[in-house]
Amino acid sequence: MKQKMLDQMADVTEAMYLQEHAKVKPVLDAEARVRGQLAKLDQQIKESRELANSDHAMKALGADLLWQGWHSRTRRQLNMELAQITAQKLRAMDNLRKAFGRKHAVETMATQERQRVKKDRAQKLHNRLMNME
Repeated sequence: MKQKMLDQMADVTEAMYLQEHAKVKPVLDAEARVRGQLAKLDQQIKESRELANSDHAMKALGADLLWQGWHSRTRRQLNMELAQITAQKLRAMDNLRKAFGRKHAVETMATQERQRVKKDRAQKLHNRLMNME
């Protein structure tokens, strides 16, 4: 394969890799957002448990049960969202790995072809010099 064609293929596979790489960032941002929400919810639960132990009025009104229901629904919703985002992330990372593999393979082929051409030129020059003596 000609060097020019290999270099063009390397440029194309680099662009494809960068395109796949750009698709991963929003998914990672969404994952971080949901994980942050879960951490915030955990902190709220911890604080509410400490408060509930001393606040008997909340228990008397049933607010603690309402809070538990809201907490359970919210956690379930966030976990489902996190599972969906994780599936998206796995697909995106798989596509990114494939794009990287293609990019790396074409770059390797281009480098090897460059080295082969350089070696051939050196060999031809050597043969020419040896025939002149």
